[in-house]
Amino acid sequence: MPQRMLRCPLGWAWRLGAALCFPLAAAQGQSVSGVGDDAIPIPRGGFRIQVGGLWNDYREVYSPGAGKQALLRGLATENLGVNLMPQLSDAQAGIRALTGNSSFALSLGPLESAGEVRQSIAPFALDYGVSRRLSLRAVVPYVESRDVSQLILNRNGTAANVGRNPALGTAGQQARAANAALLGQIDAARTALTAEISRCANVSATGCDAIRANPAGAQTLVTRASQTRSSLATVYGDGDAAGAPVVPISGSSLHAAVVSTVGALRTDFGAYGITSIAAAAQPQPAVTIFGPGSIGSITSDTFNVGYARLGDTRRAGIGDIDLTATYLLFDSFNADQVKRVLSPARGLRSNLTVGWRFGTAGADRAEDAFDVPIGEGANALLVRSTTDVLFNRWAWMSATVRAVKPFGDRIAVVVPFRDETSLLSSPVDIVSAARTLGTRLEFEVAPRMAIGQFFGLSASYLVRHWGADVFDTERAESSASLTEPFTTPSRTFSAAAVGVTFSTLNSYVRGRSRFPAEVVYTHTTPLGASGGFVPVVSSDRLELRIYTGFPRR
Repeated sequence: MPQRMLRCPLGWAWRLGAALCFPLAAAQGQSVSGVGDDAIPIPRGGFRIQVGGLWNDYREVYSPGAGKQALLRGLATENLGVNLMPQLSDAQAGIRALTGNSSFALSLGPLESAGEVRQSIAPFALDYGVSRRLSLRAVVPYVESRDVSQLILNRNGTAANVGRNPALGTAGQQARAANAALLGQIDAARTALTAEISRCANVSATGCDAIRANPAGAQTLVTRASQTRSSLATVYGDGDAAGAPVVPISGSSLHAAVVSTVGALRTDFGAYGITSIAAAAQPQPAVTIFGPGSIGSITSDTFNVGYARLGDTRRAGIGDIDLTATYLLFDSFNADQVKRVLSPARGLRSNLTVGWRFGTAGADRAEDAFDVPIGEGANALLVRSTTDVLFNRWAWMSATVRAVKPFGDRIAVVVPFRDETSLLSSPVDIVSAARTLGTRLEFEVAPRMAIGQFFGLSASYLVRHWGADVFDTERAESSASLTEPFTTPSRTFSAAAVGVTFSTLNSYVRGRSRFPAEVVYTHTTPLGASGGFVPVVSSDRLELRIYTGFPRR
C-alpha cells in the first residue's frame, strides 16, 4: 500500500480526533500554531500583523463557599424597602407611628435582577523581528464594555405600599403648601391647649371642667400632637421641603390609617373646645407608584443612593497598551523558519518576554454603579516565558508562565465600600484612594495537533491567580481617615479552551500560496474558582495573523 494512503490504527484514534484519519506525511514540522502563546520566533526583518476580536460574556460569578451564583442575585427581593435601602428607615418609622402599626414594612414592590456583562475587544498587535532571536511587540486594544443588567421594580405595579412623594421637586409646591397647612393647624391646636392648661392651673379660672377632669389626658394629647406633627414632617415634609421620598398611596388602607390618626387628633382637641384642625385636613398622599422602568429614578439625590445611573452602561476606548521584547533562549531549529515548518524532527524551543503595560484605560467610574472598566488602568511590569516541545511531525505542546506586577496608583472610589446587598444604601462619598493591585500569575499548557498542511486543532488549560487588591482611603490626599482599607481577597480561576487553526505557512514556504497567514478561532469556558468573587466568563476569540518577510524554501 503506498505510504500516502490513509492509515487508521485503533490505538491512534484519540490522536487523530473523533476517529478521523489524515495523511500524516502531509503534516510536517511546526506549520500550524494554535491556542495561547508559543515560542515561535518572528523572522528577522519581518513583521507579524495581528487583528481580530475577543468577546467576553458573563451572567454568573463564583461566590466564596457558594459556587456559581447569578450576577446581582443579592439585589433580588420580594419587597424593596429598608432591607436594601436603610436610608428609608426614618420613613418607615414615621409611617408606623402615624398608623399605629408597629410591624409595618415599607415596600416599593418586588425587585427583580438579571445581571449580564458583555465586553468586545479588538486588539491590534504588531511584532517585528529585530534579529533571529530578538523581537519586539506592541498590542493596542480597542475595548467596548457594556453592562446590560436589568433591574425591574414592581413589575405588575400593584405590590407597593408607598409611592412617590408628591411634594418633591418644583411640581410639588401645592402638596408642600397643603402639608404646611396641616402642620400649622396641629401647631395651633397644641399652642391653644397648652395655653388652656396653663390658664386652668389658676383655681379661679372658669371654663376648665374638661381639663380639670383629666389634666394628665390633656397633657398627653399635647405630647401626642407633637409626636404626630414630627412624624408627618418626617414622612410628608413641610412648606419648605418634602420629607421622605416615598409616602402612602392615595386611596390605600395605609393612607386611610394616617387620615384616621389626624381625625382622632381633631376629635380629641374638639373635646377641649379647640377646633383649629380642619375637617378635611390631611397630608398629601402619593399618586405615582414606582413601577417597571422607574428603577433609574431612585438614583436621584432624593433617595441619596449616590450613583448617576443604574445599569445599561457603556464604555469604549483604548485599553491598556503593552510593549514587550522577546528573546529566544533556545531553539532546536536555530530560529530557521523553513526548517521548523518542514522538518519532521523532534524539537525544543524556549523564550523569555519582558515588557511594560501602560495603564491607559483608566479606572472604574465611581459614579456608575455597574461600570465595566475597559482595562485595569494601572502601569505594570510584564514577564512571560514559553516553552514548546515538539513530539513528532504533527503533535507538539506549549507551556507558558506569565506574571504581571501592577504598580500602585490613585483612583476615585465610593465609600463606604459596597457589595451587591449594600449597593442602594447611603450615604456615600467619592474620594481619592491609594490602589495597590496584587500580582497576577498564570500558568497555561496547550497541546496542539496538525491535521494536514493547513489545519490544526489545539486545546489549553489555564490557571490564573490574582493577589489581594488593597484600596486605602486613609492615605487620601486631602482628608483624614475615611474608612478602613478595603481588601479584595486573592482569587484563583481555571479555564479550558479549544481552538481551530487554518494556516498557509507550510504551503507558502513550499511556494504554493501567495500569502503567509493564519486564522485561529478559540472558545474558552470557565472550570472553577476559589477565594473571592470571580466572574464566570466565557470567551470567543477570532484572530488573523499576517506575516511579511517570511522565507520560502
